[in-house]
Amino acid sequence: MKNFAFLLAFLAIFSGCSFNGFMGEPTSTAQREVVIQKVDKDDLREVMKKEKMIFDSTPAQVSFVAVGEGIAPINAVSQAQALTLAKRAAMADAYSQLAGKLYGVKINAEDTVRDAMLKDSSITTKVQGLVKNATITEEGFKSGLYTVRMKLDIDQDKWQEVFAY
Repeated sequence: MKNFAFLLAFLAIFSGCSFNGFMGEPTSTAQREVVIQKVDKDDLREVMKKEKMIFDSTPAQVSFVAVGEGIAPINAVSQAQALTLAKRAAMADAYSQLAGKLYGVKINAEDTVRDAMLKDSSITTKVQGLVKNATITEEGFKSGLYTVRMKLDIDQDKWQEVFAY
């Protein structure tokens, strides 16, 4: 009777299980074949077109424009130094704006509330990217403020190579 109860318990536990050979080894002797293929940019573009990751209706050329502003420092040694530093600040601002348009801006914000009142609020922005071949289309200096207008033209192939992922 003990053996019969043991057999019934054994069958109840393992009734839904199946085994592939001994100790989980596969029963078939077929070998798996690994294929290694070199892929180039044209192959990737074709796959991306098929998967609708690249649209054929993209304009042939895309232009981005940014206006940067820089302030001349008060403690400059000369007017030439003030002008040069203001121009560099304006160019850095314009490049930052172009990178923000191309790659996006990461924003971190934090508020501290104490006694149901806002005590502190802090917002930090960060832009990270590579901007190449931007040109200055306009620049001017008036009342201590240097203004630079930059334009960046990107053709369709370059756009897809850099941003279609």
